Amino acid sequence: MPLIRLLLLCAALSAAVTVRAAQTQHIEGKLDNGLVYHIFNVPAAGQRLALRLQIGAGTADENAGEEGIAHITEHLVFQTSPAYPKGLSAHLNEKGWQMGRHYNALTGYRNTRYMLIPPQGVRQLDDALAVYRQILSAPQFSPADWTRERQVVLGEWRQQQTVSNRLNQQHHALLYSGSRTARYAPIGSKTAIESASADTASRFHRKWYASNNAVLVVVGKLDPQKTAAQIRANLGSLNTVQLPVRKAAEYEPKLSQAPHTGYLQDPDNSESKVALIFRFGNTASQAPDASGDYPRLLDNFAAHIIYKRLQQSGAAVSLKLGDIGNQTGSLGFYADSEAGQHQDSLAKLKQLVGQIRQQPAGVEEIAAYRKVLHRHLQSEPLPDDMLKIIELADETVLAGKPAPSAERRTQERSRLYQVSAEAVNRRIAEWLDAPDQLTLIQAPQSLLAAEQPARAPHTTTKKSTPTRPIPEKPPATAATSAASASFAVHKGQGALLSEGFDPENKVTYLNFGNGDKAVLLQKAVAGPYIYFKAIADTGYLQSGAGAWQAQLAADIINRSAPAGFSETSFRQWQQQEGIRLNYQLDNNRQSTDARAPQNRLETLLQLYRSRQTAPTADNWQAALETAAVRQPVFLQSLPGRLEQELEILRYGQTEARAYNSDEIRALNQNDLLQQWRQLAATPVTYYLVSNLPPEKLKPLLTQYLADIPRRQTAGRTLPLLEGATLRRVNINDTDGTDVNAWSWQPFYDWTPDTSEQIPLLVNLANARLKDELRSRHQSAYGARFTALPQPVYNRVESNLYFSTAPEKAAEAWQTAQEVLSRLPENISKAEADNLQRLFIEQEARRQQDPEIWLERLAASHRRYGDARYLSRLPELHRTVIQTRLRQTAKLLWSNQNARVMLVDPKL
Repeated sequence: MPLIRLLLLCAALSAAVTVRAAQTQHIEGKLDNGLVYHIFNVPAAGQRLALRLQIGAGTADENAGEEGIAHITEHLVFQTSPAYPKGLSAHLNEKGWQMGRHYNALTGYRNTRYMLIPPQGVRQLDDALAVYRQILSAPQFSPADWTRERQVVLGEWRQQQTVSNRLNQQHHALLYSGSRTARYAPIGSKTAIESASADTASRFHRKWYASNNAVLVVVGKLDPQKTAAQIRANLGSLNTVQLPVRKAAEYEPKLSQAPHTGYLQDPDNSESKVALIFRFGNTASQAPDASGDYPRLLDNFAAHIIYKRLQQSGAAVSLKLGDIGNQTGSLGFYADSEAGQHQDSLAKLKQLVGQIRQQPAGVEEIAAYRKVLHRHLQSEPLPDDMLKIIELADETVLAGKPAPSAERRTQERSRLYQVSAEAVNRRIAEWLDAPDQLTLIQAPQSLLAAEQPARAPHTTTKKSTPTRPIPEKPPATAATSAASASFAVHKGQGALLSEGFDPENKVTYLNFGNGDKAVLLQKAVAGPYIYFKAIADTGYLQSGAGAWQAQLAADIINRSAPAGFSETSFRQWQQQEGIRLNYQLDNNRQSTDARAPQNRLETLLQLYRSRQTAPTADNWQAALETAAVRQPVFLQSLPGRLEQELEILRYGQTEARAYNSDEIRALNQNDLLQQWRQLAATPVTYYLVSNLPPEKLKPLLTQYLADIPRRQTAGRTLPLLEGATLRRVNINDTDGTDVNAWSWQPFYDWTPDTSEQIPLLVNLANARLKDELRSRHQSAYGARFTALPQPVYNRVESNLYFSTAPEKAAEAWQTAQEVLSRLPENISKAEADNLQRLFIEQEARRQQDPEIWLERLAASHRRYGDARYLSRLPELHRTVIQTRLRQTAKLLWSNQNARVMLVDPKL
């Protein structure tokens, strides 16, 4: 999906807004000490409460000798102080707050944000404001606290040393080049963290943490006037400071007057990508007052037209439009590339941009989009939805933009008619004619080295990279390409052998003559769409298939256009038809997930059938070459070596894979198609959720699915090893140790209650682990615990990961295992009640999600052969009680089958 964020069409808001009953209300105010607050009264929030405190300082405000200090300050405000001798974090933990769930923080380049969701909701508003009072108070941080917390920050730094993070930071540095933001990531360097002091953090806090440099957001079902009084009582006595004067130019990217090129490379990178980014001034569009309304509207129209042109082209290109400074914006076109073909991919990208230039917006297009925006601006500006309001606050008032209001929307609707096609085309031309054109090329180092042997990582040049000329051709349009390709109607030779119906759950069961089955759930929440899932219970380890060959085949075939379509026309066709289809292959399962409009069910089934019975392997040579280049890089990278070590830990052996490029290059198109036919032979069960009666679905399902050739195939799995073990491997490329622990245990007495309780208990386990490993021992960072219920295989699989110092790894692992072992016996009544409230809140949202209904339908049928899972849903909250949770918690971890690997630094 192209990554366009619609620009906010709103301006300043008055101090108070009068609204009708049962509508979300917004009040903005400012204390005498300069603190700005926003109160959102959301009737549907019930007892829930969410708060944000944003400090107007971040990584970009750090001066020489302060690298990483904004993030370090964020950590230290939770440590000891006269008001909290044990530490603010420890105090919250004792009161039942969970780090990550009830309190968290985030350091950015321009701001630092503290997020609170009090466990008892609105009853704890004063408690939450007391936390903010402490954060804003000017402490002298303790060197002893920093000595302990330094290990946590170093653990966080180690966790960020991944290939994706390193490449993202290179991309960020090039996109923001010339500004303070481009210097380094908020975490800072390892050297900077190790040399930082508590005194430096204290000075940074005194410089920037003040009421006149803070914005507070409170969201809940609130009395705005009483809430404002509580804010004044808790935070009104805080002092102001004389804030440093920022040099605005230092915070803006330095734009070039000529095209330039940047290279993204990393020893572990095996991917090839290209991007073309235009950077330009956009001061007018960022004006926070009403003067910015028209420029923002114009940007919105221009972005829509470019997005529409990309859709019409059928190109697999993502679009990113955003602000990269207070006065600077960027528009980027991003695409994947085959290995060694990035110059060709770049040439195609530039050709696409040229086609967009040649297709100006028409008067009718602008009028049609104006109607869309007009309808949007007639809707309620503030929804009665707590989560949406939190998101809106993050994107508006905390981003320096005004929140929507009815008054402003009325003004904006009038400005809609000032936007003409000519003005939109001028704005598009301004963007695409910007002198600063940044080309980004990401490729494996070996390929970049061959082309640019003398070039250092992520440097820039004054000239654009040479490209091979491509002959001009008329722009592709939906009318000339997608409409010319279609599927033939399949008459169908299969039969519906039997059917059944569950009236309680409105579920219909169909059995076809080829052995396939279909399970249909009629549900109003599906709306105008049909949600489709196809599951086959064998994967790439099935008998007769080559494991890695089957994975390659499935990837290539499912990225290929069906017969009669070109790659471009197929993407255009999917866009026109509104069909989304994704295939996933695992070692023991295949699944296809799709969504289509109700009136396109036949088209969806035609597409699915074509993949099953008439596969194509477009561009198979280029795809194999890409895999051949990628595989050696991956196997030598830390992720690749870690993947193999984890397979040995869990199964006692590695999965079959290609260990050199020649094995991959030796494959041909027939090999790939044969592997796919082997995969596609497995019988399938289909699950559908729609609001249509089954009588409307059965004929088409029988016509297109009942005669797909199937045969019984034997699935294979690698059995999980039994017994506990701990092993250490020296492959880590940082100086820390990653603890990766797995366990599994059999379980046969599955109920829907058990499956729903496990995710709740995982939340609790994560909170306990973070408290013990980070807050108490302060020796670990990034603790992540998961437990995956697998009723089909009668077991639960669990995984624990965290990072720590090598000398503390064994001790930290033992501590973590003790936390998991003790969990069942010490779940308190308060924690159980808290989890029950969480379940009720989450379930209310899940009930409105048709894709979750589809998942539950499949889970119930695969385990029980019926829909009993759905029957239990109305009563499940009653099972979330202390005694039941303690019993289910025993499934989260098995000491008997604990398989632990400590990934130590390289020797």
